[in-house]
Amino acid sequence: MEPRWHIAFCNVTYTEYAKVRYSDYYGSPAVMLEAQLAARDYAEQRFGVGRFMHPHVDEPSCAFASLLGMPIVVPVEDEIPYLDSTRPVITDPSQTDGIRIGNPRTDGLMAKRYEAWEYYTSQGYKVGFGGFSGAVIGTACEISSGAALGWFLEDPIGARRLLEVVLEAGEAIAGLDASLRGTQYRCTTYTGDDFSGLLSPAMYREFAVPCYRRLYGDSQSRFMHSELLRAEHLRIARDELGITDFHGAGCKNLTLEEMHQIMGQSFWTQLTPQEMAELTPRRIADRITELAQSGCHCVQLYPGRGVPEQNMEAAIAAARTECLGGPAW
Repeated sequence: MEPRWHIAFCNVTYTEYAKVRYSDYYGSPAVMLEAQLAARDYAEQRFGVGRFMHPHVDEPSCAFASLLGMPIVVPVEDEIPYLDSTRPVITDPSQTDGIRIGNPRTDGLMAKRYEAWEYYTSQGYKVGFGGFSGAVIGTACEISSGAALGWFLEDPIGARRLLEVVLEAGEAIAGLDASLRGTQYRCTTYTGDDFSGLLSPAMYREFAVPCYRRLYGDSQSRFMHSELLRAEHLRIARDELGITDFHGAGCKNLTLEEMHQIMGQSFWTQLTPQEMAELTPRRIADRITELAQSGCHCVQLYPGRGVPEQNMEAAIAAARTECLGGPAW
């Protein structure tokens, strides 16, 4: 099977192409939608790739942690809102039972997500609510400002209770998403949990795997994104979770050869935002050739802000030439 190619446009490119500030983009659902449509038009007219962009509810990744009480910093500068790590929700696992799972319609940044979902729906766009990526280990670290990593060793019972609360909150969000789509939540097909690779393989098996197994449920499709995994982690995910696809984007601890050996063709590779911004057009073409010949089934381009237009053109041209399976729209 020949590899396909894909472009991952996101908030950084939507706002850049539409020439709007993050504060305006996240401050108004109308501006968010207008920016996404304007960015799509720009991407189509300039590069012929507008079909990779779709109107969708978009909020910073910290929205889920804010639902659990984590305070948010909204910068004055043109930057994305982020968590205030100086004020963790809990500083000891004994405080876990005091965590309040907020109402996603009214609390934290999740309320802005619900507002956006209502607006998009009112404008005739059938969009999902989303809001939970399966980042169970990552969220535990976020709301404890990283202290949870020590608790996995020092207080495993307390750490498991914290993960249980995160799972309960995530399943509540997934249930809301399903109800807004007119369906019933049963399981997920995706987990994205970058922090889990910070656990040793033994701890990954002990703490992370049961969480993902619960989230995947009886799903036949099990897509995983996790940037800090090593080869042993990925083997555990394959053998004990039965993941069917691995998004190997930005995985600095895994080689292309290791991903291919472990997953066969069932993995993605990515030209990262840093590579797209900093490599020369010639080096970009060479890198895409390397990715396309790695045995993966999809090569992804991930442009950030400030990618020179000649670099974007070179990446798209190389993807079209090297990925004979065609675009994965």
